[in-house]
Amino acid sequence: MNKRRRILSVKQVNLHYLVLTVLILAVITVMAVRSPYFLTSGNLQVLIDTFIMEAIMALGMTMVIISGGIDLTIAGILPFSSIVLALLMIRGVPFAAAALLVLLTAAGIGCVTNRLRQSLHLHPMVVTMAIAAVLKGVDLTVTGGSAISGLPESFVRLASVRILGMPLSWVVYIFLAVIFLYFSKNNKWFLQIFFVGGNEDAARLSGIKVEALYRNVYVISAALAAVAGILTAITYSSASYSYGTNADLRVITTVAIGGTSLTHGGSGSVAGTLLGTLFMAVIYNAFVMSGISTYYQDVVTGAFLIMAVLLSEGIKILKEHKS
Repeated sequence: MNKRRRILSVKQVNLHYLVLTVLILAVITVMAVRSPYFLTSGNLQVLIDTFIMEAIMALGMTMVIISGGIDLTIAGILPFSSIVLALLMIRGVPFAAAALLVLLTAAGIGCVTNRLRQSLHLHPMVVTMAIAAVLKGVDLTVTGGSAISGLPESFVRLASVRILGMPLSWVVYIFLAVIFLYFSKNNKWFLQIFFVGGNEDAARLSGIKVEALYRNVYVISAALAAVAGILTAITYSSASYSYGTNADLRVITTVAIGGTSLTHGGSGSVAGTLLGTLFMAVIYNAFVMSGISTYYQDVVTGAFLIMAVLLSEGIKILKEHKS
């Protein structure tokens, strides 16, 4: 019976990847025919730059959702991290030290998130939404609603750094994506996330330190949001409370489109998230190239999220029926 379930699951995953790949190629083909500029190097750079921060955060969100949780703090941590970094740099703190302090602060927020979730017995959505609201309030209070600029020249120059011809943000994302992809297939701790998400009580009885695992996934998610905040500050040579607006919705949708279930833990993959990221980036870029107002992007994002949830529920029902 278990073997049949595994075979069915693999077939469904492969079908999901196939459908997503076909959709991506279809959109690219249509846009390439409609606009001669779509496949130009300039537009491809815009396509990647537009969604690179969400792509980084989606890696951490995948782990959280597979574990059965959700993390809305990322929309608060990203701008908060950029602001803290900027303030430290303006006060003469070296970039490396400032970035480390920002990452440690984000990790602390992840720990607080998990502690509140555990102690108050609240749904992660409630806890993370509240923390995100607090962080956004702090951002507005500190900045007064204005962007922070005038950063040291040594920091500003980081925006023009190229490694193998790629911006720093691309290199960081590729590195993180490879690491996550490898460990999601070969690391025992990563596999335990699926176990906990699928059946927390059984995981606890098997000896898995469930609360430590929850803490770690929220810490990693928060740290990756901080990485996105640091890279955003580097990209724009400034910091602002408005960075990352609605990033949580876009990231969650990306992960869901990639096949990670929002309705039950223990289901999903890093590979699927990578495909989901590419799909969303291509769709958003197609909107821009087609002259469609960016206001409609949130409408499309919401529609995609609903579709992903319905598809996830359909697959769950199908699996139960087949088993």
